[in-house]
Amino acid sequence: MCSRVPWALAFCGVDRRNQTAPVATLTTVQLPIPWIEFGFPERLQTRTTCLVDGSPAWSWDPEAPAFGIAATDRHTGTEMEGWDLDHAVVLVPDMAAAISAAEPALGSPRLRTEVQGRATSFYRVGPLLEVIESPVRSPALYGLALVTTEPLETVVLNWRSRGLDVTDPRPAIQPGRRIFTVRGTAAGLAIMSPDRSIS
Repeated sequence: MCSRVPWALAFCGVDRRNQTAPVATLTTVQLPIPWIEFGFPERLQTRTTCLVDGSPAWSWDPEAPAFGIAATDRHTGTEMEGWDLDHAVVLVPDMAAAISAAEPALGSPRLRTEVQGRATSFYRVGPLLEVIESPVRSPALYGLALVTTEPLETVVLNWRSRGLDVTDPRPAIQPGRRIFTVRGTAAGLAIMSPDRSIS
């Protein structure tokens, strides 16, 4: 996640302009993030993916990569103008095994690299799917990064007025972008400025 915090490792340098459609599309992400506390609908619909509050799970069309992450029903929600899902983060104990497990549903990674000392792979699944090798016992759906066209300072002030604990905006690792993170949620959440390189 174009940030300097460990869970939010960047997909910096991924050229997304000329990528083909995904083999599978991420249709729902369920994580313990209370969207209504942020002023979002209970079910937040992004371009391709609905975000819902609950135990970590996801749904795919037509099939999920075989990471062993729990499945949920496909949901639809309400869109919020100026907001989208930039990427979802999955932690895996072994990158080679994860790539092999994902191949039937997702094909080969768009990029394999090392970010902050961790093997990282990226897939285009509607948003980006960022897969990070990490000392976990089994694959885990870890967090999300949203992108907004609103000024990040405005979002920070709004959310702080709601009693939410958020960092100040700062430069992201990806050139030209900025980011802030939300603290105190049971899943990782970051908010980013748009990627002007693909506008």
